[in-house]
Amino acid sequence: MRHNKKQKRKSTKGASQPSGQRGVLITLASLLFVGAATIIFVFSFNARYANKIFPGTSIGNIDLSGMTYEQAKDILVEATNALADRDITISFNNKIYAIQSIVGDQANSELALPIIFYDVDATIDQLLADSLQQSEMEHIFNWVTGWQVKPVLVVESTVLIESLQEELGQYETPAIDAAIVIDDEGNITTSPEASGTAFDYDAAVNQLVDILTKLEDGPVFMALNKDVPDITQSSAEAALATANQVLAAAPFSLVYEDKSWPITYDQVQEWLELRKVDSLVTVGLNSEMFYQYLEDIAAEIDVEVKEAKFSIADGRVSEFQLPQQGLALQIFSTAQQVDQKIVQVGVKAIDLIVAEVEPESVDGEVNDLGIKELLGEGRSNFTGSPANRRHNIAIGAAALNGLLIAPGEEFSLIGALGEIDASSGYRQELVIKGNKTIPEYGGGLCQVSTTTFRAVLDAGLDVTARRNHSYRVAYYEPVGTDATIYDPAPDFKFINDTENHVLLTTEIDGDDLVFRFYGTADGRQVEQTKPRVFNIVKPPPAKLIETTDLAPGVKKCTERAHDGVDTVFTRTITYADGTTNLDEFRSHYVPWQEVCLIGVEEINPDVEAIGGAQ
Repeated sequence: MRHNKKQKRKSTKGASQPSGQRGVLITLASLLFVGAATIIFVFSFNARYANKIFPGTSIGNIDLSGMTYEQAKDILVEATNALADRDITISFNNKIYAIQSIVGDQANSELALPIIFYDVDATIDQLLADSLQQSEMEHIFNWVTGWQVKPVLVVESTVLIESLQEELGQYETPAIDAAIVIDDEGNITTSPEASGTAFDYDAAVNQLVDILTKLEDGPVFMALNKDVPDITQSSAEAALATANQVLAAAPFSLVYEDKSWPITYDQVQEWLELRKVDSLVTVGLNSEMFYQYLEDIAAEIDVEVKEAKFSIADGRVSEFQLPQQGLALQIFSTAQQVDQKIVQVGVKAIDLIVAEVEPESVDGEVNDLGIKELLGEGRSNFTGSPANRRHNIAIGAAALNGLLIAPGEEFSLIGALGEIDASSGYRQELVIKGNKTIPEYGGGLCQVSTTTFRAVLDAGLDVTARRNHSYRVAYYEPVGTDATIYDPAPDFKFINDTENHVLLTTEIDGDDLVFRFYGTADGRQVEQTKPRVFNIVKPPPAKLIETTDLAPGVKKCTERAHDGVDTVFTRTITYADGTTNLDEFRSHYVPWQEVCLIGVEEINPDVEAIGGAQ
């Protein structure tokens, strides 16, 4: 019996070993199966969405899951165009106000600026780049939780705020700071401060950006906030002693080398004002008035920097201007220094701050710069342009002629053109804003930017910033190959991505503007398709704007109507090593209705436009 029990225990113990081994084997097999299934799923998941957008990806309320990048681009173009073309709606005090999304001259499509711009190409490029950097498990996680991608959006906030202030500024009563009051006998006292109400325009811009980023079309809600003065009368009283000291020390002299310019007692009396720096109230000179005085001084001191320039004659390069150092009065820094000095006892003469400006180009032989052959050419035609526009085109072209762009340099067209005003030789043109004709500078310079763009395309240089016009402009056919500029933005920019300097020359040949880039050819070949035109939208009926600037009954129209269209063309650059780069340039043009001024004796305030929609 004892033996049998031992045998049973032994037999039982022996039977348990195979069962445990089977459990381990089953577990291992399960893990292997799950692992293999996971690998197969991940592999098939990624294979299925190769060259497509992974599931769970959306921009705003648009689900892009499973789309090709081209499909996504087409859908986004349609959605964003619809949003960008609409008026911006503002809600205040239970009333809706419409702010035009395209501002500028109502009669000149060339001078119109869109406040809202979606860069769909950049959005899709960023989406692709981010997707490539994500792991397989991140793609699956995004599928489950969702991946919200923000579109690349540009809102011209400065222009928008100006439009908001024009529309809603009548409801504001801005706070008034305590101020210095000087009577005819030179006695100084202070006026009291006053609280007010004002809109938070920056918050309104941020609200609009948030709405547009979600691809939504809702109103921006605005409310008047309490506007508190920065300077109170009690804090101003503490600065009276300093103000008396400054006035007693006047006049002052501004000095540079052997020249001096006075700040007279009367000027100090007129310009003296309170300033708040951090929490301290002190005195200084009125920025607007004093800056204008310094600008007049700058006209006597400044020396324009000159870049090295070259001309092309008979296929050869000849130098016609060496680089020359410039001088520039630092107006902001000088104004700060003057404010600091006039409050110091015993100071009568104050040094102007003048900086030396070095040319970007360097001295050297032509061969060292690599200016050897034609790289690319751009042309545009301005037939039918009025005299002032032709004049401005010539001024802009002359400003660019002979400029050198260093290897790796990003060229800014607005920066190269400099000041666009009378001091640079530009003329004004009459533009229509509201019911008035107002003289403004800038007409014709988009002919310069468009021609530059076309030359850059032909030379195969890297375009880094380009916007098309809001409306189709007759001067820039074929449609889709234009570039607009509007100081300070948008700008046209490109990079000299060759290994040598590039020379820009400009020429006016009859009614043709011709820009050429010269440098050293590096073997790159450029192929460009013709623009494809689609989404054609007919313009609304003609609009008549009443004006008292014309004789009653006289009608003046500036441009014919243009269809709204979308365009796209590509440029393929094949480099010497066989690599290629494909650029796609898309343009969206809003329908442009014919706009005419009609002379009246008195404008009817209840009739904003006749015969057409705004």
